[in-house]
Amino acid sequence: MKALAIDCAVSKIAIAAKDDEKTVKLVYDIGIRQSEKLLPAVDFVMRELQLLPAQLDYCCLTLGPGSFTGLRLGLSTLKALTLACGVPVYGIPSLEAYAWPFAEAESVVSLLAAKEDEYFYQFFAKGQALTDIEDKPGSDIEGLLSTERRTIAVGPAASVFVEGARESSPLVLLEAFDRGSDCTEGLFALAERKRAVGEKALEDYDGPLYVRKSEAELVLEAKLRT
Repeated sequence: MKALAIDCAVSKIAIAAKDDEKTVKLVYDIGIRQSEKLLPAVDFVMRELQLLPAQLDYCCLTLGPGSFTGLRLGLSTLKALTLACGVPVYGIPSLEAYAWPFAEAESVVSLLAAKEDEYFYQFFAKGQALTDIEDKPGSDIEGLLSTERRTIAVGPAASVFVEGARESSPLVLLEAFDRGSDCTEGLFALAERKRAVGEKALEDYDGPLYVRKSEAELVLEAKLRT
């Protein structure tokens, strides 16, 4: 199967193309320069596999939560392929994609940094979501952890969260696992699962999955209240 995946949930973006068992991937940790590199990176991974956009069976990306700018950038890029070539685009919730490699684990918490000491998080067991996606201070999430069963923390914010939790909640059983900090393999796997069960691709009007409002929206609301 031929496909393109973009992990754009955090500032370290990853772009991967696959042609059956062959995969080419680029990772950029460049902050706000994402917009400069994304299209050239897509072109590079496609050319390395000698793929044309019209040959793709599907595209997929992290749908959110995550960086407001990154999510919009990734989605607009892949929707352009849909308009040009009719390639279906599948959006995968970011925390689910980061948890995918640990689908056999009994207790997993998938984490993305939200703001200061706050995190987007979701708990999983055996690949199934146990909670909705929420954002809370790290101390609140620590209160949900077990002192009897080890929990695996995954995702870009896992190491930072675990470091803080071990200082403030030393009795919880918690371990951080970093599988390269991108989730393109999970994106491919979860998108193909959606295709296998006939789940629809994203529509033109579908946007990113946001859990909280952007800073611009909060500023505008504050102005309207005054």
